[in-house]
Amino acid sequence: MTTAKVASVSHIRAVRWNNEEASHYPVYADSAGLLSPVRIERKNQMIQVAFSCLALAASSFPAAALQGQLPLIVQDADTLESGGPTVSGTVSLSAIDDLQGGDFGAAVIDLNSGEVLASTGSGIYPINDPDVILLAYAVELMQSGVMPPDSVVGRNITIRDEFWWAFRGDRESAARVMWTLGLESASAWALSKGFTDTELHDVQLDWEGAPETDPSLSSLSDIVEALRIIHGGIDIPAVREIMGEPDMGDAQASSVGEGWDLYGWVDAGSEHKTFLMIARSPEGIDLGLVVLTRDLCCEQKGDLAMMLLWEAALAAI
Repeated sequence: MTTAKVASVSHIRAVRWNNEEASHYPVYADSAGLLSPVRIERKNQMIQVAFSCLALAASSFPAAALQGQLPLIVQDADTLESGGPTVSGTVSLSAIDDLQGGDFGAAVIDLNSGEVLASTGSGIYPINDPDVILLAYAVELMQSGVMPPDSVVGRNITIRDEFWWAFRGDRESAARVMWTLGLESASAWALSKGFTDTELHDVQLDWEGAPETDPSLSSLSDIVEALRIIHGGIDIPAVREIMGEPDMGDAQASSVGEGWDLYGWVDAGSEHKTFLMIARSPEGIDLGLVVLTRDLCCEQKGDLAMMLLWEAALAAI
């Protein structure tokens, strides 16, 4: 079992960027989550990418977030999306509050303004494989040019390919994504973004005799912020491809996103089901939809919670 919440010195394995061999390079992070420069060698060139992101202390979070409620605005004014229509209506999540058969965390976010329209639930939830956190990390690497989507990480396999399969339930691909990015490096990045409730673990492989690992854990506020980061890269074609056509099943959640462009991630495990969605209307409204669960009696309850969240969001438009 391997787990990391605060990274120490870590070496990420050799990968290839733009078909050029890259050497092993160290990522240093102290106990406060401060990342020092990363050096990547491409043939005879050295490219230095400076990371100076100091992890936010828990005391720096709004009191509402510490109590399990999301602050009204979850992003800085300088990073707010602009130009798209916003939602002016009120979202009620009373139907989810009344839902029996498990503990539910849910949120609706207007991604064009950054406003959390409604949220419910508190505490820590299992997210099983950490694909969402890893994609948020990768989006920032893509945007900075450190790791383009076509970075080759295997024989004729790119990081986009591995994420695409991982988002469709392929555990081997998810493990290779973790192998490429590095558990300790991803954990240090998460801490630097203020994800103090997030604990990342290795991917649980599903072949007989595979080593057992604990599920990754996170909170509603951390996952909402990860969704905001991913939405910031939604105009990258590879990100839309990775998240496109999520498998909503044939139960209650199958109606979610009808008539909208839907991007997202769905994960089910023992006593939990997780949805993380970006829904884009023909008019340009971008909604973020998050459902986290624990202690579910049955998977269908997670589907029902997702359907109720979608209906509540539509009622506000």
